[in-house]
Parts: sequence; C-alpha cells; structure tokens
Amino acid sequence: MRRTSPLKYSILCLAWLLPGPAAAHAFAQRYDLPIPLGLYIAGAGLAVALSFVVTALVVRRHDAGYPRLELTRLGPGRLLVHPVVVGLMRALGVAVFVLIVAAGLIGTQNQFKNIAPTLVWVIWWVGLAYVSALVGDLWRLVNPFATVFRWAEALHHRLTGVELSGARPWPKPLGVWPAVALFFLFAWSEVVWSGGEKPFNLSLMILAYALIARTGMLTFGREAWLAKGEAFTVVFGLLARFAPTEARTGADGRPEFALRPPAVGLLAEEPISPSLMAFVLLVLATVTFDGFRETPAWVAMFDAVFEAKPLLPLLTWLYDAGVNLPALVTTLAMLLAPCLFFAVYMGFAWLTRMAAGSGPGVGETARRFVLTLVPIAIAYHLAHYLSLLLIAGQLIIPLSSDPFGFGWDLFGTTLYLLDISLAPARFVWYTAVTAIVAGHIAAVYLAHRVAFQIYPDRRAALRSQIPMLALMVGYTMVSLWILAQPVVAG
Repeated sequence: MRRTSPLKYSILCLAWLLPGPAAAHAFAQRYDLPIPLGLYIAGAGLAVALSFVVTALVVRRHDAGYPRLELTRLGPGRLLVHPVVVGLMRALGVAVFVLIVAAGLIGTQNQFKNIAPTLVWVIWWVGLAYVSALVGDLWRLVNPFATVFRWAEALHHRLTGVELSGARPWPKPLGVWPAVALFFLFAWSEVVWSGGEKPFNLSLMILAYALIARTGMLTFGREAWLAKGEAFTVVFGLLARFAPTEARTGADGRPEFALRPPAVGLLAEEPISPSLMAFVLLVLATVTFDGFRETPAWVAMFDAVFEAKPLLPLLTWLYDAGVNLPALVTTLAMLLAPCLFFAVYMGFAWLTRMAAGSGPGVGETARRFVLTLVPIAIAYHLAHYLSLLLIAGQLIIPLSSDPFGFGWDLFGTTLYLLDISLAPARFVWYTAVTAIVAGHIAAVYLAHRVAFQIYPDRRAALRSQIPMLALMVGYTMVSLWILAQPVVAG
C-alpha cells in the first residue's frame, strides 16, 4: 500500500461520507464543474497568453526603482520593531518550538490527538508559507534556531568577552547547496516517509535539524548559515520576495520593514547563483510532484513499474532484501521530478537565448529568469494546500486545549468538531483557478521586466519572451489538470 499523509487522509475520509459525483483534486467535498474541464484549462491558458499582450504594451523598459514606504519611520511601524515587541515575538517562536518537541517526546503518539503534527505540517509549513508570500517574512523574526543561538551568543559574550560564532568564511562554491539538500530531505519526509507524522519521530527530526543549524552557525556564523544553509530561511525568504513588505536588518541590528509593490522583490539586478536556481526549481518540482502523486495518472505509472516484467527480478531481489519498494519508487520519482524540471527549464532558457539573438549565454539567461517562476510556486502551493489548511488547520482548536493528548481541556475546546463547510469545493476550485492564473500572469509580468533589463533592444526583449510564454501557458494548463483530478491514495 502506498502512503497517504494522515492529515490528508482525515480529509478524504470526511469527503467519502458526502454524497455526489466526481471530486476535484485536494478538495474536501465533491463538486461538478459547471463547464467541461478542458474549457477551464483552455481559458486559463488563454488568459495567461493575453496577459503577455497587455504586458508587452505596458512594459516598455526596465525601471530599477520602485516606490517604498518605510514603515519603521511611522508610529505603528516603530512599534513593530520595538525591542520589547521583537523580543516577545522571538520568545513566542521558541515557546512553540519547545511545545512541539515536548509534545512529540512525551505526548500521545496518536497524531490526531498530539499538537505537534498539526503545528508542523499544517500551521507552520502550509500556513507560514501563505503568510510569507502574502504578508512578509515572518520566519525571519520568529525563527527559533536563530533566536536560541542569538541568546547563546549574548550570554557567551557576557561571560567570556569573546564571540561564540566561528569566523570561517563561507566557501563560495558551496552556494546554498546545504539548504537545497536539507529542503529535499524535508520534502521527502513529508511526501515519502511514513513516520513523518508520528510525533516522536517528528521531534527527533526537529532536534536533529536544530543540531545541524547550531553546528552551521558555530562554524560559519549565524548570518552566514541562515542565508546559505538554513533551508527554511531560504525558502520563506524566497516566497517573501513576492510579499508587499520588505524585511531587512538595519545598521543597528534591529529589524526594519518597508511597504513596496508586490513581486518587485523578485527582480534581481544580477543573475542569481546556480545553487539558488536549483533551490527555486526544487521547490516548484516538489510541490507539483506532491499534487501529481495523488492523481490516477500517478497510480497508473506506479502500477506499471511493478507490472513491468524486465524489472521483476530486481524488484524481487530488493523485496527479499527488506527494501520498502513503494517508498523506493516514490523516492526515485521525487528525485527525477526536479531533474525533469531543470531539463525543461534549461531547454526553454536556450530557446529564450536563441529568440533574443543576443545577450548573455544560456546559463546566465536561466539564472536571470528563474526568480520569475516563484509566483507560480506560490500559486500552486496556495491552490494545492488550501483545503488542507482550512479543514485540518481547525485541529489546532481542540489540540490547543490538550496539546499532549493527556485528556486536558485548558480552554474548553477539546470537543470542537471540524467544520468542512469552511472549505466548500466550489470556493476551493475557483480560488485555485484564480491563484494559478494570477501567479502565471505575475510571472509573465516579471519576465518582461527582466527581459528589458537584459536586452536594451525592445524587439529582442519581446522575442525572448515567446518561449517563456509557452512555458508558462503550458504549466498553467498542467497545474489546473492536476488540481482537477480525483484524489487517490498518494
């Protein structure tokens, strides 16, 4: 049997209790589309294509500047960065971290009665990604790994008078590859590892990650590790480049915030590193694979592997050796997904370079345009996990009264029942369509801005965008097709 996330499985169980015809992907209820799916897919693709025409008429040059409103210069903004408020937010992040670890270690191992799985997989991973993309980089403020190390640094300096962090420079060839590897392991634990929702395993995984973070910060310094090695600082920071708020550290070490137009943070003046490009493609590939893994097409491909006669001797040998074959096949597919995304993206980068007829080489072209794909990753994350957040996220209400599963009722909410009406299928479907189309339109706009940054000649800039437009229209249609498929055990 292949694995379905227990939190997702609870939603599927609720869905099966409801009457109605075919279900759309990741929905909590069943819903008949009012028009054929093909018309939705074609219409969404056409909307993205038309956005190319509109953008081509509006965007005529690259403007490096954009309006900003410094929030820290205003009354409410000064309050947000007040040391007391910042300290309380950081302490809250550490308190939640301690609660998760303690609940996993000493609480019940029933994932539906222990607060740790819901806090990690639903509230933190899904919810904080939404906050990062739509509001700002909250993780930068509440990151418990950074906060605990910051406290340790201050205490060590007060007691000894010397710095705690190591002064070893970050090797330039290393880029953000440590963050790439750690993020893949995190995604694997979510998608493949059957023990990922068991509270005790989850706590051990978090403690192991904390040890890695501590070692990295001791070796290279806190800021260097957070920027290059800490996977979630990198991923939430990437998503937050789309947000209308910009967070940064001031000269005095205190956080600063500014308002800006959405998505402009993704307009880099210089090509990003190959490792950061790999990180962007990995994020896009893993969230897409997680969705595809729950479709009938995946089931057919999965079954075809085990029914292939040439593979039978190898599969039999692996099975006799005690290998978990479903997990192995899913892991290999998960490794293949970012490789496939990379190959396709580099192919379109080559076409972009050929269409422009001038400018940087294929590698630099790819590294300049890859951040324009971030809105697509945000859109698909929002569309894919919306019903999970709205339904499974309600588990936090009863679990807040009994986080360890000891039978407590601290706030009188332990008898709260999930309300699936908060995520009606019609609402989820239209939100998903809107998010997917809007994300791709934002990507088209950003790609135009980058094209005018790279190619001074307007015709060359417009020609360069034809391959990128084809890529984004195609991915729009594939994304909606995945979301509209009936859910199967993933």
